[in-house]
Amino acid sequence: MTTETPAWTRDNDGWLVRVKVGGRIQEVRCATEGQARYFAAVLAFNPPPPSRLRH
Repeated sequence: MTTETPAWTRDNDGWLVRVKVGGRIQEVRCATEGQARYFAAVLAFNPPPPSRLRH
């Protein structure tokens, strides 16, 4: 499973963290930049396990 570097951007509602994991984009909304950095680090180092469902 490949993980790309997370990106966090400022939005009108707060901060948005985006990371591409296994061909899908995961998004997390945060209230502060510190939270956004934390979630970016968590998503970068701990990608979710692959789904057991087959397509």
